[in-house]
Amino acid sequence: MAKYSLETKRKAIDKYKKTDYKVAVCKEFNISRVTLDAWIKLEEQTGSLQSQSHKKRGAPSHIKDFDAFKTFINKQKFQNISDLVPLFEKKFGYKVSYAVLVKAIHQLGLRRRAGRFYG
Repeated sequence: MAKYSLETKRKAIDKYKKTDYKVAVCKEFNISRVTLDAWIKLEEQTGSLQSQSHKKRGAPSHIKDFDAFKTFINKQKFQNISDLVPLFEKKFGYKVSYAVLVKAIHQLGLRRRAGRFYG
């Protein structure tokens, strides 16, 4: 997705307001009609052409305190990583995905042998 400077957005919107002709503005600035419409809508809703920051949703993509996690893992006996998800959430106070735990455990060098505990 192309990023346009704030100055380019402002010039395109100003030109549109003067001419009220979207096709000419799109050709002059080499932008799509959808892009121009999005800029117009953004300015109407927020009064600015600054891009809005997106809030992250869901579980974090990493463990915040890896040293504390390492200590936590060394004290736990578990056969399946999925067993750790509720224990982790209770201990650290935030949600984490199964995939993040798998990656972290493998970073610690822990592997599972069939039917045995990690370690």
